[in-house]
Amino acid sequence: MMRQVPQFMDVLVAEFHRVCIYTVPKDLIYSKSAFEVEDDYFKAIGYREEDIKIEEKKTTAAAAAQPLPTRKIWDTDSYLGRLESCMKLYGAVVQTQVDGVQNMHGLEEGWAWLARFGNALSANMNTAVALAAFLHMAGYSLHRKYKSQFRKLLSVINQNFLKELKTLKEDGDLKVKIKVMELQQYIETKKYLVEPEGSRLFQDPLVSHSATLEEEHHEQRYYSPNRYFY
Repeated sequence: MMRQVPQFMDVLVAEFHRVCIYTVPKDLIYSKSAFEVEDDYFKAIGYREEDIKIEEKKTTAAAAAQPLPTRKIWDTDSYLGRLESCMKLYGAVVQTQVDGVQNMHGLEEGWAWLARFGNALSANMNTAVALAAFLHMAGYSLHRKYKSQFRKLLSVINQNFLKELKTLKEDGDLKVKIKVMELQQYIETKKYLVEPEGSRLFQDPLVSHSATLEEEHHEQRYYSPNRYFY
């Protein structure tokens, strides 16, 4: 498709950005000054009408004979599942390489995404899910290309983003802790050395294998427009 229609990637990336703002990457923080009602905020970050659940409110015994009042709540699990799937697909697109075809949104864009994420996005459940999903699919290829620079970036994420994430007190506090553990395990056990299953979108799947830590004697250094990496 990319060979036949060069503009296809531009259209695909634009669709990613429309469906999931974390592929940009960017995040929105709720404030009454920015959003007239809370529902507008949820829709702005990607919630859909099908994510709405109707819950019956508890009533007193005296009011039991009356119709039960209801309230609308947003289904976070449904939203996060869709966010994770979208970020995994985005990560798979970024790291895809096809012989004879230049990926116009390849590893360079993936590296830029990760650098911007580490510098601009605050730690919360949404950004944690986005980061874990992206690294799961693109981390292996990013490490093969950027080597020690990639590991330095992960170290900064570990020291800053994960540290901030640990201090959060959200409604799904246990889920936050689980996501922190997942990201820490990814970094500490060097899971980026193993090629993830399903990462080859346009090629026959190969057996996953570990990459070597040995650095090239003259390793190329990559510039990243942020305050940490050069």
